[in-house]
Amino acid sequence: MSVTSGRRADSGEALLRRMAARRRRDNVVVVILAVLAVFGGGHAIIDAFSDPPPGPSDNSTISLIGRSQLAESFARDFVVTYLSAAAGQQDRIQEFVGSAQQATLPTTGRQVSDPSVVYVSRELSSGGVDVWGVTVSVRLSRRVGAAVDDSRQCYQVSVAMVEGRMRALALPAAVEPPRHGPELALNYGATCAADTPLAQVAAGFLQALLTGSGDIARYTTPASDISALRPAPFTSAETSVINADDSSCGANGSTARVLASVNPKIDGAGSPTLAYPLTMVREAGQWQVKSVDSIPALHLPLTAGSNPAGGGTGASTTTTPAKGPASAAQVPQATQN
Repeated sequence: MSVTSGRRADSGEALLRRMAARRRRDNVVVVILAVLAVFGGGHAIIDAFSDPPPGPSDNSTISLIGRSQLAESFARDFVVTYLSAAAGQQDRIQEFVGSAQQATLPTTGRQVSDPSVVYVSRELSSGGVDVWGVTVSVRLSRRVGAAVDDSRQCYQVSVAMVEGRMRALALPAAVEPPRHGPELALNYGATCAADTPLAQVAAGFLQALLTGSGDIARYTTPASDISALRPAPFTSAETSVINADDSSCGANGSTARVLASVNPKIDGAGSPTLAYPLTMVREAGQWQVKSVDSIPALHLPLTAGSNPAGGGTGASTTTTPAKGPASAAQVPQATQN
């Protein structure tokens, strides 16, 4: 009997503890709901127990891009038509903007060419109506003495779109063109002499890439999948400056980021300088190009400011003087002629 009574007492105490714990949890929930109701209203309570809204789908993204392109095309045509219109051609303007917008047109319209959209943004979207702000750049030709000035000017247009139908909200406004931003510091701290391993391989690679002369496989890794340009755009290519993040310019290390500047020519005639960001690796003692990179190597953390002359890096890095060859660059044997 004593054993049975002890078990019943223990069972009753455990039950009381569970009930007390449940009341404490219920009290906490009530407090949380009260706080949400005070600060966020009923929506806050519903949102607290609902799943987050789904992100944009592929279809919605594609649709948004399509509407953006429609607004760009409309604004581009409007700016060209408006600036080239002359007095008596008000009907051309009313194809884009309502008659309430009074426009005074010159006796002779301007010569407009090369329209280009430089910026577009959706400023408002409500109830199936989108309002876009579009900035269009055009060339406006005018004669200044004996010369012709065809400098670019920018105009901003507000475009309302309802179910794919568009209308300008106002006449175009001349605006300032996009400003030039500060330079980002590049991560090339050394300028390499022409007889250093990195410079030798980069020069041979660019010669094969741009002119088709030589075997480009001698300068690239087997997995790079880089081939010479066809047809060859140039007849010669002289490498001018090699900047690298390797202070030894290939005498040491196994990986290097290189920025190679080259002066190509077509049948002896000069062409503008080109720059190639390269990633190079050394395998079995041989430097080779692993990839032609889409962007140069940037100093991290990103630093905005003017790059110092010579090294091509930001102020937080140090330019190393040109290095002589510690050892000659080894290039694999040609596999084709």
